[in-house]
Amino acid sequence: MLFKAQDGILHTLSLLRSMLVSVSLSKRRYRDRLHNVTLAGLALSCLGNPVSSLASEGGYSNYIPGFYGDIALAVEPAEGLSLRNDVYFYSADADESVISGQVETGIDINLTFNYLTLLYKTGTEILGARYGYGASFAYGNVDIEGDVSVGPVSRSFSDDKTALGDLTLIPGVLYWNNGDKLHFSQSFFVVVPVGDYDEDDTANTGLNYYTFETDFAMTYLDQDTGQDYSIVIGYGYNTENEDTNYKSGDEFHIDYIINQYLSDSWAIGLQGFYYEQLSGDSGDGAELGSFKAEAAGFGPAIMWIPSKYEGNVAFVAKWINEYHAENRLEGDQVFLSFMMSF
Repeated sequence: MLFKAQDGILHTLSLLRSMLVSVSLSKRRYRDRLHNVTLAGLALSCLGNPVSSLASEGGYSNYIPGFYGDIALAVEPAEGLSLRNDVYFYSADADESVISGQVETGIDINLTFNYLTLLYKTGTEILGARYGYGASFAYGNVDIEGDVSVGPVSRSFSDDKTALGDLTLIPGVLYWNNGDKLHFSQSFFVVVPVGDYDEDDTANTGLNYYTFETDFAMTYLDQDTGQDYSIVIGYGYNTENEDTNYKSGDEFHIDYIINQYLSDSWAIGLQGFYYEQLSGDSGDGAELGSFKAEAAGFGPAIMWIPSKYEGNVAFVAKWINEYHAENRLEGDQVFLSFMMSF
């Protein structure tokens, strides 16, 4: 069937948040200067850490839109091993003005990453659901530059790093079917901070804290009409970065897709997301307060499932434009993806 390869392996993309990149600067170097909440104290904070006016440490977190799949998000994959490889490009910026415009910050970041995801669906049933597990591995490049201005004083910065990203484990994914068209899944993820991280670097390929997330997905898939409607609702809990004493707040997100199959081999779709940080940042490292982030985005996708491989191979290209961001980086994401079921 044309849906065979892409069913569940696309849902495993949420394990790819291991690739998330920290753009945080060293906070420890400036911590002693930031005890007094005065204009001078805030100015020193911004000069020392240009991303400190963004929510989540570095203006980012272990949630990345678009990594929850492309097709039939909650449909279980075939029993056995599934593989997905993603080449990911992200270009974003953030411009902030604080203290009545007396402090201005600007940041530009470009990411190029490769992510390899493996999912194994067993024949085991738990609570009436089919069980699977997996992991995701990341390697990539971070290129960041920016500037900070405090009145007549300004500072520019730049950094570049190519290294391993954090590891994401999937201890479990449960799949339920309610007939041929309605499908459900519950996923559990743990992001393990094994990626390259140095608090004195501006660019890091790891975030240096754990994230525990659970996601519930639902898909309505009508193979007669070729229509696919899917939604993912997720909640993530972040631990503290022990090097900077910064704890990013808990997060909530909704991701959705609408696909239309044009034939057994081709489909087009629209994908979007809404993200909200439910609790503020905290810890000694959050010197400028408990900022909360919010973002939304939308974009097109195209899918090709070569008929010669009987639905076991698929290719996807998609673009997501973040048209709204508050206290978070805002940019464009492009994914080039390959999937295979064995």
